Amino acid sequence: MLIDPPRLEESEQLVAIAEATSFFDSEEVRVVREMLEEYFAASDASEYIWIVYRDAPEMPPLGFVCYGPVSMSDDVYDLYWIAVDPQHQSKKIGSALLKFVEEDLQKRHARQLYIETSDTEKYIPTRAFYVRRGYDQVAHFTDFYHPGDGKVIYRKVFGEK
Repeated sequence: MLIDPPRLEESEQLVAIAEATSFFDSEEVRVVREMLEEYFAASDASEYIWIVYRDAPEMPPLGFVCYGPVSMSDDVYDLYWIAVDPQHQSKKIGSALLKFVEEDLQKRHARQLYIETSDTEKYIPTRAFYVRRGYDQVAHFTDFYHPGDGKVIYRKVFGEK
């Protein structure tokens, strides 16, 4: 197992993972692509932190996560995307990526991590994933994304300052 930053030549593989999950609609896939382009254009200055999971250094990514600081907040972060290739789900890859994010944020002295997701039936396993990992539901907005598709926000609080 290796968790490290993505390589430029892996951009389309990461977009393909997002598409393959069937959780990303075409607009979200477009945004994933744009965020990757921004990241690779100025990775040292990008507000986005991208990390991939691979079985070995020479192997392609099997999953990715993107997170970053919340604008105008004090040490608060958002998790923007987490995705695992459907052929490799249920192998603890998502858990490994989320654990990496949490450990990284603790090193950065983050206070909180927020994650938003849909309230539709399709996302029941996603919401359960976050709850099992110690995230608290802190908000629920009905009909947020579209009629019948609300937004649920989860939060994990790290060590108090």
